[in-house]
Amino acid sequence: MANREQITLLKSSIARWNIWRDSNPHIQPDFDRVDFNGINLSNANLRKANFQMALLNGANLQGANLTKAFFAGSDLRGANLSETDCQGMKLNDADLEGCIFRQSNLRNIDFSDRDLRDIDFSEADLRKADLRKSNLEKVKFFKADLRKTLFTEANLTEAYLSSAWMQGTDLQRANLSKAIFRYTINLTPAQIQSAKIDRNTKVPQYLKIHWTSETDFHCEEKSG
Repeated sequence: MANREQITLLKSSIARWNIWRDSNPHIQPDFDRVDFNGINLSNANLRKANFQMALLNGANLQGANLTKAFFAGSDLRGANLSETDCQGMKLNDADLEGCIFRQSNLRNIDFSDRDLRDIDFSEADLRKADLRKSNLEKVKFFKADLRKTLFTEANLTEAYLSSAWMQGTDLQRANLSKAIFRYTINLTPAQIQSAKIDRNTKVPQYLKIHWTSETDFHCEEKSG
């Protein structure tokens, strides 16, 4: 059950809240089902906090420490989670429509089988994150670190991956139709070959696509 004293303290002053957290490191804050719509929680220490079924529509969490925080079933539509540390965070059944995760630490996060359309992951660290079978249509991965990220069977239609790091990224059976990979780093022909592309997929300049039929293609590195 949510703790009223903790709610009052968090809403009144982030500075005092962080001091209290530093003095009580073993207490795990409970904000189960609390209405935080539109609240400013930037730079708050929310490590291991319980936000199950909480309302955070349009909330500003920029720079917050969200490691091991629990957001199962919460409403995070339009929330700003830029520059947050999200390692170990749980987002089961959370509504993430329109969320912003710019420059966030999302290593090893499980985003599999989710509707993540239009989310902004620009410059985020998504190394080894699991996005298998997720709908990533029009998602922004500009300059994101996607090394060893799992995109197996994901829908990346019109996704923007320019300047992203792609070493070891798993793109098997991913839909890359109209996706943009301009200036992407360490993308290989084998990765492209394992996925589905169309003639509007924009690969980096060091790769070349040879179309052998309307749907079949061969990808290779450009010589010289």
